[in-house]
Amino acid sequence: MEKIVDQDCIVHAGSGSLSLADEIPLRQTGGLDCIILCEENAASLILPPLYDRCPNLRKQNIYYLRATEKEKQIQNLLPLWEAWANDGIDRKTLVINVGGGVLCDMGGFAASVFKRGIPYVNIPTTLLSMADASVGGKTALDLNEVKNLIGCFSRPQAVYVDPVFLETLPREERLSGIAEILKMQCISNPRFETGQAERLFTDKAFLGEALHAAIREKARITALDFKEENFRKILNFGHTFGHAFESQALKARKPVTHGLAIAQGMLCELYLSWMMTGFDRNLFEDFAELIRKHYGFLRFSKDEIPRLIDYMRKDKKNQDGRIYPVLLARWGECRHEQPVTPALIEKALLAYPFF
Repeated sequence: MEKIVDQDCIVHAGSGSLSLADEIPLRQTGGLDCIILCEENAASLILPPLYDRCPNLRKQNIYYLRATEKEKQIQNLLPLWEAWANDGIDRKTLVINVGGGVLCDMGGFAASVFKRGIPYVNIPTTLLSMADASVGGKTALDLNEVKNLIGCFSRPQAVYVDPVFLETLPREERLSGIAEILKMQCISNPRFETGQAERLFTDKAFLGEALHAAIREKARITALDFKEENFRKILNFGHTFGHAFESQALKARKPVTHGLAIAQGMLCELYLSWMMTGFDRNLFEDFAELIRKHYGFLRFSKDEIPRLIDYMRKDKKNQDGRIYPVLLARWGECRHEQPVTPALIEKALLAYPFF
């Protein structure tokens, strides 16, 4: 088990970390001690291993939240806030978020603004939430189909990353998490190799090591720029295009996983990098082959490209109406302040899926 420091938040990562979460009620004093916010759709899978390793949490009040991308809207938090108010939840109450990335986003936001902020911890239960949403202090909601347009920066008090939840994780969800780990390798590892990256899909031990490395690197980056005013923007590699793909899919009521969208987004932003920053074409081709092998590709028509570009224009990271995807000059060397014209974005989308 590893202890990773993320400013004033400690990330406990590795087998057995849930045993530390079992101590939470014993450390709380006054009020209701702590409450659990659980992902409703996955409760039957989540709660047995949680309660088996954290018997003290059985005694705590539990609330359920439908946490899918479709439900990631502010109106769907109103019944939760009303329940908290009726039950006397106060600033001495600790919220324990248990679920995937959407649950961590929604639960973190719900806690961060209720009574101007009550403390919370995250227990992520998917590979994606372990690598991304549970760490770094971002909370978010969508506005209609536009991704993460509402939110705030608020670090959890602690995060407990235990691989026990991965044992029953569907293949699609595992692939989604691997995409975020791939992203961290691309932006931070100058010696990244697609051949080595293949092991993420077949070697559990190697995947575990890469997950811990991703958490450590994200903690390092967010410590330098917590509110994403500069350097932290590199964590959005693949997300300008990826969020547009997700928004388009939500609009069409054919949602795709976050990881699938980000995998395709990274591919598009590497293509722009080849055009704009001199990223090596052979490395791009190797990466494209890796993505197509494990994630396939999305289908959209030429007529849908203007709407995809419009979604990118609404991205929260944009400034002065210009679009800023994250580009790479080489593995581990990012360009996050280089605007890209709509014409070049259209060129990349017309060339997709690049074979």
